[in-house]
Amino acid sequence: MSWPASVFAVLSLVSSSSASWGDQSSFYIMCGRNCWKLNCQAEESLQAWRETQSRSERMFGWECMDDCRYNCMWETVEEMEMRHGQVPQFHGKWPFVRVFGVQEPASTIFSLLNLCSNLYMLNWFIKTIPSTTPMFSVWVLYSLTAVNAWVWSTVFHTRDTNFTEMMDYFCAFSTVLFSLIAFCLRIVGTDNARTVFVSALFAAFFSHHIYSMAFVRFDYGYNMKVNVLVGAVNGICWLAWAYSHYGDGPHVKKGVGAILVLTGSVLLELLDFPPLMWTIDSHALWHLATAPLPLLWYQFAAGDCLKIAREGEFGIQKKIA
Repeated sequence: MSWPASVFAVLSLVSSSSASWGDQSSFYIMCGRNCWKLNCQAEESLQAWRETQSRSERMFGWECMDDCRYNCMWETVEEMEMRHGQVPQFHGKWPFVRVFGVQEPASTIFSLLNLCSNLYMLNWFIKTIPSTTPMFSVWVLYSLTAVNAWVWSTVFHTRDTNFTEMMDYFCAFSTVLFSLIAFCLRIVGTDNARTVFVSALFAAFFSHHIYSMAFVRFDYGYNMKVNVLVGAVNGICWLAWAYSHYGDGPHVKKGVGAILVLTGSVLLELLDFPPLMWTIDSHALWHLATAPLPLLWYQFAAGDCLKIAREGEFGIQKKIA
């Protein structure tokens, strides 16, 4: 799921911004202040709030002020719909109903579907392709970055905090970058000096990006530009490679099919509508659309691995039964 996972990673970065109409409104701000004074300031009132909190909300780390923001969000939505006939966003996101402590139920479930499809196809890939086959370890490592990215996507949509947001962004970028590494290693080979050089170059670039974001400044604009650039280069490279290798076998067609379906599903992100039933927005639908794509992409990776082994493209002649 190299190119599909890259687009997932880039689009997962669109969701956040520092402020929106809803959270900047005086109604929301005053509501939050009043709620804090009423429920969170005094120990007695705080204890009373804790006694009403559900176990699931407590498990996911919802604090008193978080609950104030959540309840004030809905009060603001009702007020703004009455005043202006519009649903406001809050901190760059639409309002979502909380279910058993889960902040964005649909995106969480659909992220889990993507995680499961990647785990299933990774298991299939390992069982299908001999471990001595060229590119085997590259695709397995790539798959692990995709699995890790979907784990953190699930965590982030379950509970949006500064830490889970950061982990979601960083793990998504690792998938984008490793996808491009996989392409480069497909070109230069996996067991030579160029392999070491390419791997070291990408590792240094990734380390610098993470350090800049985590310890210098968490810059949304810079992060977005880097991800879009790397993702675009990655997509163009794989499409160009597929064009020049289209006659290699049906596995290439599956790879192209995955890319085309993924590209079409990206259009869902452009819809950007208030959540249906306060649960399903365009981003959640996009996660749903990407869930079956690993079924195609891993078959492409497996077919290419077997072709390399049969024809000795990396200077290795190996017969695959």
